[in-house]
Amino acid sequence: MIIYSQLAIHNSQIAIHPMTRISLKIVGASGQGINSIGEIVAKGLKRAGYCVFGYREYPSLIKGGHASYQLDCSNERIRSTETQVNVLLALNHHGLEHNLRDLKPGGIIVHDTLGWKFPPADKEFLHTHQITAISIPLEDILKRLQAKPILGNVLLAAFLWAALGQDKEVLKALVGERFAKKKNLLELNMKCIEEGFSFHREMGQVEKPKTKNQKPVIPRLSLPPPDPVWKDHLLVTGSQAMGLGAMHAGVRLYAGYPMTPSSPLLSFIADLQNETGMVLKQAEDEITAAQIVTGAMFMGARALTATSGGGFDLMSETLSLNGILENPTVFVLAQRPGPATGLPTWTAQGDLLMAIHTAHGEFARCVLAVSDSQDAFDLMPVAFNLAEQYQISVIVLTDKQIAEVLYTQTPYDQTKATLERGKLVTDTKRLAALKSVDRYDPAAQDGISLRWLPGSNAATYCGQGDEHNADGTVDETAKNAKEQMEKRMRKLETLKSALPEPELWRMDNGQWKIDNDGSVDVLLVGWGSTKDTVLDALQELHHNSQFAIRNLGYLHYTYLWPLKTDRLEALAKKAKKSILVEQNYQGQLGVLIRQECGLEINEKILKYDGRPFFVDELVELIRAKLQFPTID
Repeated sequence: MIIYSQLAIHNSQIAIHPMTRISLKIVGASGQGINSIGEIVAKGLKRAGYCVFGYREYPSLIKGGHASYQLDCSNERIRSTETQVNVLLALNHHGLEHNLRDLKPGGIIVHDTLGWKFPPADKEFLHTHQITAISIPLEDILKRLQAKPILGNVLLAAFLWAALGQDKEVLKALVGERFAKKKNLLELNMKCIEEGFSFHREMGQVEKPKTKNQKPVIPRLSLPPPDPVWKDHLLVTGSQAMGLGAMHAGVRLYAGYPMTPSSPLLSFIADLQNETGMVLKQAEDEITAAQIVTGAMFMGARALTATSGGGFDLMSETLSLNGILENPTVFVLAQRPGPATGLPTWTAQGDLLMAIHTAHGEFARCVLAVSDSQDAFDLMPVAFNLAEQYQISVIVLTDKQIAEVLYTQTPYDQTKATLERGKLVTDTKRLAALKSVDRYDPAAQDGISLRWLPGSNAATYCGQGDEHNADGTVDETAKNAKEQMEKRMRKLETLKSALPEPELWRMDNGQWKIDNDGSVDVLLVGWGSTKDTVLDALQELHHNSQFAIRNLGYLHYTYLWPLKTDRLEALAKKAKKSILVEQNYQGQLGVLIRQECGLEINEKILKYDGRPFFVDELVELIRAKLQFPTID
C-alpha cells in the first residue's frame, strides 16, 4: 500500500517519495487473545525482514469491551500508525459493526461470526470499496481438533500469515518457542497452524466465484521486498526499553504501585528480578513507593519509581521533601488523560505543567520527556546523572502511547553511558576532612554543595524537612531562610546553562537528520510521543511537489524544564509559519514558551481525545494549517 496525500491521487504528474506499508488490525473483546495474535505476527514479520510498529487500544476493563491491536509494517523505517488498514481481523460481531469502515479500498475483512448479515449500508460500503469479506468456521474447526477456543488465535494468526505470503515453518518456529515446555499444547498449536494455512489454500483455489455458493477470492496482500537489516533489530515496547535503560543506569531498587500506563514497567522489571538481582517492592500505595525510593537514594543506591497522574499527586509531598533535602531522585510520570480517573487506558500529554509545578514551595527540578524506544533507553542514565550531579529530583515523562507501543528498535549501545555522581564524596581522606556545614553550605556558587552518605566515616549532618542552616539544624531566621532558598535555586540556573537546546530535524536527500544550524520556512514544535508521527507526516509533505513550501522542519524538545528558548526564538523569527503540535487542550509547551520568553505560537494542532496522532490524520491537519494546495 502506498501512503501519500489524497491530493496526489488525482495528478499523475506529481513527484512523490512513497512509503510502502501494509496495516493489519485485530479487533475483539479484551481477554480474547488479541495481543497474542498481534505479537506472534509482529515477531514473524520482523524476522522476515520488516520494520513493525504495533499500536493497542483497549477499554479500562479486565474482560469484555472492545479492543484492538494494529500492526503497521514496511521495509523502511516506520514510526507511526495510520487510521485505515488493509486487513481487519474481527474476533466477534462488534468488530463487524464498529470497524468495517477502518478498511482501505481493496481491503480484506476476516471474521468468525458465521451467518452474519451485513446491513444494507455496510453491503454498499463493501461493494463500492471492493472489500472482500471472509468468514472462517472457527468453532467447527476447533471442535474437530478437540481444541479449546483460545487456540483459535493461533489458527487465525496462521490464516493471516498465509494471506501475507509468509513461510509456514517460520510461524511454527515462533509458536514452538512459546510452547516448547508444553508438548501436548504445542501439538495442538501445530495442528491449528496447518488448518489455518489449509483454509487459506482452499479459498485461494477459486479464481472467480461463478455461483453464490462459491467462496470469495482472497486478494493478494503484497508486502514490499524484505530488507534483511530489520532481522537483527529488537522488538520492544517503550516500557521494556525504559526498563532496560534503568538497568543500564545502575538502578538497584524499584518501588511502585500498579497504575496504568506505568504498570508495564513494573511488570517488566519484576520479570527480570532474578536475572538482574534488582530489589523490587510493590508498595501499598504511591506515597510509600516514593518514600522507599527517597530513602534508597539518600543512602546512595540508585532507585526508581513510576506512576501516572493520580499516583504522582500522592507523591508530590515526597517530591517537595527531596527539594529541601537536596536529595537526588528520579520519578517516571506515565501520562494518561485526566482529570481524575479520566481515560485510564488511553494516551495524552496533559501532565507537563503538573510535572513542573506540582509540590509545595519553590525548588529546583528537571523535567525531560522520552519520545520513543531509543529515548526510553538512552535518557534513563541521563536522568540519574542529572539527579546526582545537581542533587535534585528529575521527572521523566512518558505516556501510554510510548509505554505500550511495539517498536522495531536498533540494538542498544551498552557502552556509551557513564555514571556521574557529581559532588558525592567517597574518598577516605576527603571524607575525614569534611565539616558538618559543608552539606548545605549556602556559599556554594553553583548552588551544589558537597554530599556524602550516612554511615561514612565523616562529620554528621541533619537531613530533615524543616528549613535548616548549613549543617541541617533547624533555623527559621530570615537571613538563613533567604540564603538557603537562594542556594537551592541557583542550581536551576546552573542546570539550565548545561542542558542542550531543542533539536531541529530536517530532511536531507530523503533522510531525516538533526541540523541545528539550519533554518526552515515552516517550523513545527513539539515534544514527547508526537515526534515520530510528526516526522512521518513531514516526510509525506516534503516529498509532495505540489506544496509551495518544501523547507519543513521539526523542533523537538527533550528537556522541558528548565526551558531553553534561544534556538526556538531564532528559528521562529526566520520561519514563515510556526505550528505547535501537542496532545493536550491548552498547548502546555506553548504556555511555557510564552512564560519564559514571550513568544506566542498562534498556530496550534492540539489533540485531546485519548488517541495519539495518526500519520494520515496529521498530514491533513498540517495541510489545512498551510492552506495547501497553492501551485497549479
